[in-house]
Amino acid sequence: MPNIDLHHHIFIPETETIASKEREQRPQHADSFEGFFPAESSQHNQKLFKANWREQLADADRKRKDMVGDRLDMALVSPSPPHFYYWIGGSAGNDIARMTNDGISAFCKADPDHFRGIGNVPLQNGGEPAAAELERAMGLGLLGCVVSDRVGAQALDEPQFEPFWAAAERLRALVMIHPDFADFRPLFPYYMANHIGNPLSTTVAATRLILSGHFERYPGLKVILSHAGGNLPWAIGRVQHAWNVRPETKVHTPHPPRHYFKNLYFDVITFNQSAVRWMVQEVGADHVVCGTDYPYDMMQERVVDYVEGSGLTVEETEKVLSGNTSKLIGL
Repeated sequence: MPNIDLHHHIFIPETETIASKEREQRPQHADSFEGFFPAESSQHNQKLFKANWREQLADADRKRKDMVGDRLDMALVSPSPPHFYYWIGGSAGNDIARMTNDGISAFCKADPDHFRGIGNVPLQNGGEPAAAELERAMGLGLLGCVVSDRVGAQALDEPQFEPFWAAAERLRALVMIHPDFADFRPLFPYYMANHIGNPLSTTVAATRLILSGHFERYPGLKVILSHAGGNLPWAIGRVQHAWNVRPETKVHTPHPPRHYFKNLYFDVITFNQSAVRWMVQEVGADHVVCGTDYPYDMMQERVVDYVEGSGLTVEETEKVLSGNTSKLIGL
């Protein structure tokens, strides 16, 4: 079976025709790294984007070449946080999501042996526009969408997003949660908004979905948590203990929090092979998937070698590298 990268980013350059116009009209609202990192981090990211990332995000030949080097046969491509464009609201926000999804669909249809895709939805405009665009995107052949851990100050479990989640379950969509940097000032220096903040943001979003009864309302949801689910696999014991002793944690959840791991999938981006082995033990081999975060410098490089060297059984390794993802994307 093919080795499949479930966490592999893509950029559709045509979206810049809308994004650049919006930046000119309201630069104070533009989404950029400057809100999360000091100048030296932002400048370094810009250099990397110009030197390598832009080509790696958009060029199919470069992607295929890099995948061969990483022993990967296929990738599920998805937009990355700078290209969620949640700061662009109204009709322009709907338009840029459509343009993104049209571009991802065309990219994947040009080489379906190597690429499948999930798209973008305009959650910044509310649950109903996001639901409509998800359905349209899946009609183009996409398998679901990626969303941030929050939309501005709004959490994913808030009522305005219910139409989106209902559509995701009805359409049997894959939904990946990819954090958009923790807006917490102590994380500002040392690139901590990424290496510490991103896992923390995913943990908060996923725990809220569990405790709000989200998976009770939508039991058919399949949610992929990037970066190994943040800290959730390591924190679930504490969350579970709180459910045992605190009444407010039981309001929406008749089952213990760990029960809802059946709806969740965790990629292997841990940078620690013993953590992969422990995560498989904790959440189950059927719920761990291969992912890299390509092409960013915080990606899990040589991921197949990494998983094979993590001490899993042959059966567990096959599930993580290919079997689980093959089932998720319908191969």
